[in-house]
Amino acid sequence: MIDYVGGNPAANHSPLGSLFKTISVLRIGAGVMLMTRHGWTAAVGAYQLWWKDQNWDWVKNFNDAGIPYPQFVAPAVALVVAVVALSWITGFLTRLFAVVFMPVLIGFLILSPQTGSIYTEAAWLYLFVSFTLLLFGSGAISLDKLFNFGESWSSRPKKRKGW
Repeated sequence: MIDYVGGNPAANHSPLGSLFKTISVLRIGAGVMLMTRHGWTAAVGAYQLWWKDQNWDWVKNFNDAGIPYPQFVAPAVALVVAVVALSWITGFLTRLFAVVFMPVLIGFLILSPQTGSIYTEAAWLYLFVSFTLLLFGSGAISLDKLFNFGESWSSRPKKRKGW
């Protein structure tokens, strides 16, 4: 949809030039921020909880919010956050992981007033980014584009009735 802005869309565009004319900038930027601010620390915390039996703040926060089995839910959420960030950075199955990430964000937004979290604004922004990536896909510079994921359904020729 927004792969090209202006000019002739049939013209041969360079991949680097088309990077700034696509949703890829939003996808890569949001993925890097999600990974560096939340995904990496969450993955390390989940690793230390499971294999080194160290305490982790997420388990306490999930328990305080009234979530059942916080020792299992917190690492699962950490894994989802890290995998979504990696998916957005590489552009692999972007729409699928945007859908997977939305329930995590909505759950956080429902529980954040109870816990008094300072990350509510970031959750709203990531929810809007997820919704945008769900609508527009991964953009011109992505593994989805390289392997033509998600484009084969829209580019199929339509069958005519009676032929």
